[in-house]
Amino acid sequence: MIKLTDISVSYGDNKIYDGFNYEFSKGVNVVIGQSGSGKTTLLNVIANLVEYNGKCETDKVAMVFQSPNLFPTTVYNNVLAVVDNKTSRDHIDRVLKLSQVFDLKDRRVATLSGGEQQRVSLARAFAVDRPVLLLDEPFHSLDYGIRCKLYDTLKTLLSNYDKTVVLVTHDIDEALTLADNIYLLANRPATLTHIAEISTPYAERNEYSAETIQLRKQLQELLK
Repeated sequence: MIKLTDISVSYGDNKIYDGFNYEFSKGVNVVIGQSGSGKTTLLNVIANLVEYNGKCETDKVAMVFQSPNLFPTTVYNNVLAVVDNKTSRDHIDRVLKLSQVFDLKDRRVATLSGGEQQRVSLARAFAVDRPVLLLDEPFHSLDYGIRCKLYDTLKTLLSNYDKTVVLVTHDIDEALTLADNIYLLANRPATLTHIAEISTPYAERNEYSAETIQLRKQLQELLK
């Protein structure tokens, strides 16, 4: 559960949020908006990484950032570093397998590709097994093919772990691919508008379907 009540955030004279209210439900909630619209600030409020006025009620969170932010050690040690001593090796191994980095567990992260490093970041986020997952454009710097494979990996992980997810992006196709609900963040101070609920199962989505084409056109117009 994530409930934001009367949230206000300012950077100097620049009001990002002013009396902002919203409640996110379970599933993948994708917030789309232009650069500078306040997407990262929204995640930072939920994660308590920025000063704000108001009230944010949330379960414990895990967060995946734009950059992997990994420790300069092996893949396995990166995951081991974020879990408590009650976490079983079986759980860690399972997360590494679902993230498709189990075979890389003894490699140092500096030797991995960008896509592999972001897989390790996902593994760490799911290894701590917190109810809320925040994703700050974690795929934005990756090639299209790698992004698509990581979308599949994320969906596989989410099908195995029940979470409330907030993912922020400016990529329309990413939103259409991953979202259960799509929101538009715009204006200053920022407002959040629910655009669509996508009920089509992930495996059955088609980028050329009438629903997808209509939503893509709608989001393109809103982001102009």
